[in-house]
Parts: sequence; C-alpha cells; structure tokens
Amino acid sequence: VSKEGFVTETVTVSASPEQNLTVPSIAVTSTEFDGGDDSGGVSGATGGAAAIVLTNLASEVINISETGGNVNSAFTFEVQDSTGRPIGSQNAVDVNFVITNGPGGAEGISPEVVRTNENGTVTSNIFAGNRAGNLSIEARIERPEVGLTIRSKPILLTIHGGFPDLEHFSIAADVFNFEGLAINGNRNSITVIVGDKFSNPAKPGTPVYFNTTGGVIQGSGVTDDDGEIEVELISGDPRPAGGFLTIRAHTFDENDQEIVRTIPVLFSGPPTSQNITVTPNTFDIPPNGSQRFTMEITDVNGNALPFNTNITVTPSDGMTVDGDVDISIPNTLGTGEGITLFSFTAQDSDEETSERQDVSIRIEVETPGGFTASKTISGFKAKSF
Repeated sequence: VSKEGFVTETVTVSASPEQNLTVPSIAVTSTEFDGGDDSGGVSGATGGAAAIVLTNLASEVINISETGGNVNSAFTFEVQDSTGRPIGSQNAVDVNFVITNGPGGAEGISPEVVRTNENGTVTSNIFAGNRAGNLSIEARIERPEVGLTIRSKPILLTIHGGFPDLEHFSIAADVFNFEGLAINGNRNSITVIVGDKFSNPAKPGTPVYFNTTGGVIQGSGVTDDDGEIEVELISGDPRPAGGFLTIRAHTFDENDQEIVRTIPVLFSGPPTSQNITVTPNTFDIPPNGSQRFTMEITDVNGNALPFNTNITVTPSDGMTVDGDVDISIPNTLGTGEGITLFSFTAQDSDEETSERQDVSIRIEVETPGGFTASKTISGFKAKSF
C-alpha cells in the first residue's frame, strides 16, 4: 500500500482453497507530521482504532478438555491508531473474538468481548472442546461511525487428542510370517494407533507398553501427533512352541482402566527337503502328454515359510512346466492354497523322441535369510511315434 506523503507498507496474506480470505487492516504512516518530537516520532494524542495486532499467545498447542493437560491458552491483542501507536482510554473500543475455523467440539472463547484498557490492549482465553484439530481465532472491531471493520490476522492453534479408547486402539505387524525361528536379531516393526472416543488421535505423549511370548520386544513408546507408535520385535529366545507368539500392547483409558490389544506373529523356520512333498513322486509322461502334480511346502513346524521366500520348479530337457513354478510366499499367518499348497503341470515338449528317456523335475526353496532346501523327483518320458 503506497500513497504520496506516506510510508509504503506491505502485508502478506495466506490463502487456501475454499477458505475465506482475510486481509488485515493496513495503517500507513504519514512522512510529515505537525508538531513532531525531537526524535522525529509522532506526538500528541492518539487517534481512533485503525489496526489490531497480536502481542502475546501463551501456547499454540492445547489439549482436549478433561485430559489433564493444558486445555486453554491466553492471548493479548493491541489496538493501534493509524500511526501505529496504541490507542488511549479516550478512544477505547470493544474487541470481539470469533472462532473462524475449528474441529467443532464445543471449543470456546471467554470472554468473547473485551474493551481496550488505557494501554490499548485486550486479553482473553481460548478453551478446547472435546475434539482434536486445528483452530483459528480472529479479533474484530466495528467502527460504524466511520464505516470501518478492523480484523486481525487469524491466530492459529492446535487442539490435541484425549485419552485412549479401546474401540480406537489397534495393533499391526509389518510381517506376520517373520523369519525368526532360526535367526537371532531379525527385526519386525510393530505399530499401534491410539485414538480417543471421538475418533481423533490420542494426546501426543500417551505411553503404550508392550510384551511378547516369543523373542524380545521394545518395552514402550509414546504416541506422536497422529496417535502412532512403532516398536520392534527382535527374533531370539524364547522361541515359541509351534512357531506362533502373541504380542500384547496396553495403555489406560480416561477411567484409568487398562485397555489391551494383542496380535499373533509367526516365527517361520527354515525349509527342509523333508518338508517338500510332491504327489505323485514319480511319473511316466506319454508322448505329447502331461502330468499334473500337487506340492506341499512348509517350514519345520508345518507352517508357512517366511514372507518373500522364493520357490522355483525346473524341469529337465524335453519338458516344460506350467502353474505354480515361480512362487513368492505372501505375508500371512495361514496355510493352504498359494501359501503351503501348490500345483503345476509337466508336459512333453519334444515333437519326436526316439526312445524312452529318464527325466526329472527339481524344486528349490530359498528364504530371505539365505536358508535353502531342494527336492528332485524322477520319472520317464515315453518315446514318440
């Protein structure tokens, strides 16, 4: 804003889609004053209200009401005349405080209207409601005698969440069939999300405690702004019988009652040739014919092999294979089709074979940790005519 005989002023205003654009009042100061003091400043009585600026905000972050944390924040504005000086008591005005955006949890301001004092300042308090989210406050002055509405730049605050609630408390593992039975020190991320009863993230810094029936787990963590905590399960003793362990996460709700979530995780073991079963285990393929096979492959406990274990099926010359012949074990706790049970078909690929041939099919297994096992089944391929 510029005008001859006045100091040029610049203000930056943030805008976002679908939000009202609020431009604060701008006061420009004359470069020539009648009756200035020796320092070149402005002298004489202050004028009427022309601008309002925030001078103090006790806290930019408050907590949901009744959570035991700080649930309110005091703020102070200064009302200035057109020269940038605080207005005096002779020009006192009422300042109205308005919540322009909020989470809608019955947050409020008290008092909502304050009259400026002899220093041109007003102080009030914003109180959190029962929902977390972002909040903005605006101060307004109405001067109908000069047709002027004066608005402040909005104050921006954040209301953090409440106490943990069991219905909004969840736990998950990064990997369910975790290669932990034969390896020490493998790590698996365990994540919890803690929300309050209003489905908002719980108050940041909320502690959650962990224990496990197998291996070792980091004992506790505190929630971040999104209510999340991540700890690590570390493979080691004790190894759970049968491979399955249980992880337990617990914290306390608004009534100081313990709330608990649990999750199973599988310590998958290495493959062995004894745990690779192919049916039939021998074969005799007729000319231009085929043979279908079923295959069961598990770890030493009969469970799924570790996540991302690779299984390949390779035939000898003169044959091709189709079906489950290049397998990656999924992230799972289960067994069955596509996990521990597979099938493929071997076919004669020679157009003409002069004599009966010995042929074979090799199944190879390798886990992400480098454990391997294999099995070869042998058979015959009849000569073609």
